[in-house]
Amino acid sequence: MAKKKSPTRTTKKTWTATKKKDASGANGLAMADGTPTDGRQQRAARNHAAIVEAVYALVRETGEPPDIDEVAARAGVGVRTVFRQFADLETLHRSVNARLDGEVRALLELPTGAASGVAALIERRARVFEHVAPFRRASRVARPSSRFIVEQEARMAALFRAALQGIVDADDEAFEAIDLLLSWESWERLRRTQHLSVSEAQRVVSAAARALLDGQRRRGR
Repeated sequence: MAKKKSPTRTTKKTWTATKKKDASGANGLAMADGTPTDGRQQRAARNHAAIVEAVYALVRETGEPPDIDEVAARAGVGVRTVFRQFADLETLHRSVNARLDGEVRALLELPTGAASGVAALIERRARVFEHVAPFRRASRVARPSSRFIVEQEARMAALFRAALQGIVDADDEAFEAIDLLLSWESWERLRRTQHLSVSEAQRVVSAAARALLDGQRRRGR
């Protein structure tokens, strides 16, 4: 039987439809700490890291999901190597997100100019939202077919909600309004649709949150 010719250009659709394979790209042994023990495994590990870095860099630059040809060129590997390392997009999403998660944790730990409370929370979220914006925008294309992306977005929303519950004493309606106000979706609208700068968007969110909390305090008197 004749072998099928490889397409000259591999699309994101082809990537998504490709049969899932082991993301390691090889079956050699590894040491207890995960260090590859032979040349093929070491090369596979380097290729894996280069591909993740390529996707990360391309998405940060464009805010769009790159196609496989772009990833391969940036990583300095062949398209077949990309497929061997990441036969399905879910594996790639997880690998890129692992790096992004670490960066977000570091940003949340940085000090803020605001003393404490909601103002400090808004400043931290603005910092995080700006950092992850290209990836959130790019993920909209893959979201309908990616369980991981849906679960990750829900997890982040739940973490942010829990953080807000820890500092805001408000009735149900006021809390839900503030939770919405401080969400990624609100931030994205302010930045992309209403074309506000980071500082302008932060001031709008802060003013609206203060108004909601002040309104509740007046009702409580």
